[in-house]
Amino acid sequence: MATDIVIPETILKCLNELPKEVRLKFWGQLERLIKNPAHPSLRNEKLSGTDHWAFSITMNYRATYLLTEKGIVITAVGTHKDVLGN
Repeated sequence: MATDIVIPETILKCLNELPKEVRLKFWGQLERLIKNPAHPSLRNEKLSGTDHWAFSITMNYRATYLLTEKGIVITAVGTHKDVLGN
């Protein structure tokens, strides 16, 4: 099954402002998410009280996303504090 990935321009801009090693890790983790959302390194979790999910890029960086009928929409990327607020 093909999974569409949508990364809005605003998110791509945020991603491009991150350190190179974090950007590279993001793409690897996104591929891992597509293949196996339960992979332990993702620390994938549904965010309480929302329709959003979050996965780990590194110990300090996270990305959030929505699952749609067509695929995955990335909604935020950044530090744990910036993305999740805690």
